Amino acid sequence: MSESRVLLFGGTFDPIHNGHLTVVRQAAAAICAEQVVLIPARRPPHKAGRRITSARHRLKMCELAVEELPTFLVSACEL
Repeated sequence: MSESRVLLFGGTFDPIHNGHLTVVRQAAAAICAEQVVLIPARRPPHKAGRRITSARHRLKMCELAVEELPTFLVSACEL
């Protein structure tokens, strides 16, 4: 049985930007990942006390950012 490689990439993504996508693409290439899963954080501990955009909006931003990237998915598992 063949194993597939999946790269999990978490962050606040407030907002998600090309820097995020560049880093995750390079990491995926480095490990030959067949799939990338973006995981927006609900309340990142390193940003305590700071206002962040609602989880629902950050999730949607991530979905829109990767809608044309067939190997990318977005997970709401931390939200």
